Amino acid sequence: MDRMDRGHEDPRKVPPGEVTRAAMGALRWVTRAGRPAEGGLSWPRTTAPGSPLTDDLYDGTAGVLAALAEARLCGIGDFDDYARAAAGRLCALASQTAGTGRLPDLGLYTGLGGAAAALHLWWQASGEPAAGQAAGSLARAIARTTQAAGPLTPWRDVIAGEAGILLILAGIGDASTSPAVADLADRLVGQAVWIDGLPDWHPRASARAITPNFSHGAAGIGYALATASARLERPDLLDVATMAARRLIRLGRRPDGTLAVPNRIPPPDPPAEPVSYGWCHGPTGTLRLFWLLDRLQPGCGWAGWAQAGRLAVRRSGLPARLRAGFWDNVGQCCGTAGVGEMAIDSYQESGDGGWLDWAAELAADVLGRRIADESGVRWSNTEHRLDPPDLEPELGWMQGAAGIAAWLLRLARVRGQGTDAPQLWWPDRPAPASARPDDTQ
Repeated sequence: MDRMDRGHEDPRKVPPGEVTRAAMGALRWVTRAGRPAEGGLSWPRTTAPGSPLTDDLYDGTAGVLAALAEARLCGIGDFDDYARAAAGRLCALASQTAGTGRLPDLGLYTGLGGAAAALHLWWQASGEPAAGQAAGSLARAIARTTQAAGPLTPWRDVIAGEAGILLILAGIGDASTSPAVADLADRLVGQAVWIDGLPDWHPRASARAITPNFSHGAAGIGYALATASARLERPDLLDVATMAARRLIRLGRRPDGTLAVPNRIPPPDPPAEPVSYGWCHGPTGTLRLFWLLDRLQPGCGWAGWAQAGRLAVRRSGLPARLRAGFWDNVGQCCGTAGVGEMAIDSYQESGDGGWLDWAAELAADVLGRRIADESGVRWSNTEHRLDPPDLEPELGWMQGAAGIAAWLLRLARVRGQGTDAPQLWWPDRPAPASARPDDTQ
C-alpha cells in the first residue's frame, strides 16, 4: 500500500490527467465494494468486515450513484453497469416501504429523499428515462406521505429533517407536490425560535443548542424556505429566509469583512474549534443562502455576504493542518472536497480564474493524501484524539471516496471546458449563472 504524501504540491506540477486517473481509481475501489441486494447492489460505509449495508445519500448507495452520475457527465461509461445496479436498488427500496404501515425515513441525506435525488442525478447524466420517472414517482410518494402523516420526523434540518425533504419536493416534484411543499414550509416557520426579532432553529425539538450553519440550522432552513418561496410564489417565506440571513450576519460578521458563523450556540464544553469552514458547519455551506437570496433579490447586498463567506474560507489557511483538529477531513461534508466544490461554483459563477486555480491547489493537496494500491484509491480522514489518528477509509459521498472522486472529475471537466461546463443539479445548491438551462433541469 502506498500512502502519497506530497503535501501542498504546486498544482501546476499535477498533470490534468492525474486528477482523472485518481478519480477513476477511487471509483474502481468504491464500485468493487458493492454487495448484491434486492434490486441490484448496495454499499457498506467502509470495507471493514461487518460494516453494514446502507443506501442513503450520505454514506451509501445513493451517494455512490451520485458519484457515478458525475463520471457519466464526463463521458465516462466504465461504471454504467454499477450505476444501473445502484438505481435498481434504490427503486426496490422505495417499493419496499410502500404499504408497510410504518413511516419511512424520508430525509435528503439519510433516506428516500436522497434516493430520489440520486435517481434524478443519474437521469440528468445518462438520459435514461426510467431513472427520471422513478425519481418523479418517488417525489410524489414522499409528498403523499407528507400530507397523510403530518410531521415526518423530529428533525427540521437539511440532513435528515423537513428542510431537506422540502428541497427535494420543490426541486424535482411536479405540481402535485406543491401542497406538501407548502405544508413543510409552514411547519418550519412555526418551529422557529425568535431571538432579538430574528429566526433560528434547533435542529430537532429536543436539542438544547443551536447549530446555525447549513447542515442543521438557520442557513439550510432559510435556504429551503427561500426555495419554497420561489416555487410557491409566496413572498412571506422569502421574508423569513431573509431574516434568517440577517441573523447569520449578526452572528458571523468579522472586522476584516469576512463572514464565519459559530459552530454551536452556546459553545460546547469542553471547548472545540469555535468556527469551521466546511459545507456542514462553515461558510462553504452557509454562503449558499446568500447566493440564492441574491438570485431572488438581486441588488440587495446578498452577493457581498456570499463573497464574505468565500473569503473567510479562502483566508482560513486550509487545507494546511494548522493545528490538531483544524483541518482533518478531505470529504464533501466537512472537508476539502466540499470546499473545492465551492471554489468551482465560484469560478463558474464569476469567471474569476483565481477560484479555479485554488480548486487545483486543493486537488493537489487531496492527491497528496491518497492511499493507492492494487485495489484502488481512497482517503483516510483523521481524528486527532485517537491513536492512531487515521480513520477507516469510507466509500460514500459525504465522508468518502465517492464524493471526493466526483469533485475531482468535476474539476477536470471544468478545467477543460471553462465556465460553461455542464454541472449536475443538486437540491441544496444553486446552479451557477453560466450553467446551461438544460444542464440543471
